[in-house]
Amino acid sequence: MKRKTIFLLAILLLAFVHSNSQTKADAARETNETELRRQSFEKVWSTINENHYDKTFGGTDWRKVREIYEPRAMSAKTRAEFHAVLSQMLGELKLSHFGVYGRETQIETSRNGSGTIGIELKMIDGRAVVSRVRQSSTAEKAGLKPGFVVEKIDGKSVSEILEPFEKNFAALRYNEQTKRIYRERILLGFIEGKPETIVRIEVLNGKNQPQIFSVARYAAKVEMSEAVGNFPPQEIVFEAKRLESGVGYIRFNGWLIPQMPKIRAAVSEFADAPGIVFDLRGNPGGLGGMATGVAGLLMTEQVSLGSMTGRETELKFIVYPQANPFSGKVVILTDYGTASTSEIFAAGLQEIGRARVVGERSAGAVLPSVFVVLPTDAIFQYAVSDYKSPKNVLIEGIGVTPDTEVKQTREALLAGRDLPLEEAVRQILN
Repeated sequence: MKRKTIFLLAILLLAFVHSNSQTKADAARETNETELRRQSFEKVWSTINENHYDKTFGGTDWRKVREIYEPRAMSAKTRAEFHAVLSQMLGELKLSHFGVYGRETQIETSRNGSGTIGIELKMIDGRAVVSRVRQSSTAEKAGLKPGFVVEKIDGKSVSEILEPFEKNFAALRYNEQTKRIYRERILLGFIEGKPETIVRIEVLNGKNQPQIFSVARYAAKVEMSEAVGNFPPQEIVFEAKRLESGVGYIRFNGWLIPQMPKIRAAVSEFADAPGIVFDLRGNPGGLGGMATGVAGLLMTEQVSLGSMTGRETELKFIVYPQANPFSGKVVILTDYGTASTSEIFAAGLQEIGRARVVGERSAGAVLPSVFVVLPTDAIFQYAVSDYKSPKNVLIEGIGVTPDTEVKQTREALLAGRDLPLEEAVRQILN
């Protein structure tokens, strides 16, 4: 069975991993733990050794890496520590989309359930700032607002919560964009929890005064995608509207199959609009083929969004024009959380001159990857090829540079303004 490649930065995938075979789990329990770890280490090291798209491993001595990490892995005191060592080993490649995600972690323990309070966070100037508050959510009813700075969660300061993870960031060699993504997802993991429980959040409010909110978690009714191989179902978030200016606005949280008909319908609805803004801020990617499908709704001729190259193969992201494509202006919003398929879409349309990019530099995490289950029941993610833009530019580790850099600020959020979106609209109308 052919594995599907996924262009998605697996942010805290560990919080969603479930064994897809009870029989496998039962069999695993009957096998010696040491042997399970030995098999898992061998699977990870050999997979990279035999399949990494770069035969030189980017200059890394992969055999030497084994000599260093195998003793550390096999002497790990817990399974969680073992998986952490495997991730550190993969970090020697200095690339995104390589990792081992176990279920026995601090984050999963903190996320005891699927309850939410209905907020999103952004790391702005090193602080965790509320960026969105869902309408009719318990957070909105409690009085939390965009622009408030989260300082403590259930009595623990943000720095205390992040401290143990910061050490892992150093070991895994994440770039600064990726670190910011992980920090906000980790903090949201501590805010979320079992429905009908209370989370106590201490903030700096709009007057820079300390304020405490006790907010009830609730089980939100959400649409979920289907699993793709070993990649688990994901929540579907989609928003499309016509702004007061008449410009179309489309935002979605991942390149997942259920999003495609929604995007197609929205582009069709905005056929008479002067332009469309695709808001890909915080969008970590998904199915790579969807980028060409959406681009086809905007093109009148066949083009390429770039190519991916493996050890022996090369595949181009060919865009085939769709019937009645949108002919107005296109602006793409990016930030540090824009990754993978989102970067292919942004870089590709930017370089062929079909769209302008506004916002912040993207994550620089743009490799196609697959997910497999290890004998220890963890998920192993590894990249299978590289990606280059239409102009043969490497995006990995660098990111997409916006045509116009505009950063969102806490002050703008407090005032109810979205500075990058305002600039995108201005460019469409001018």
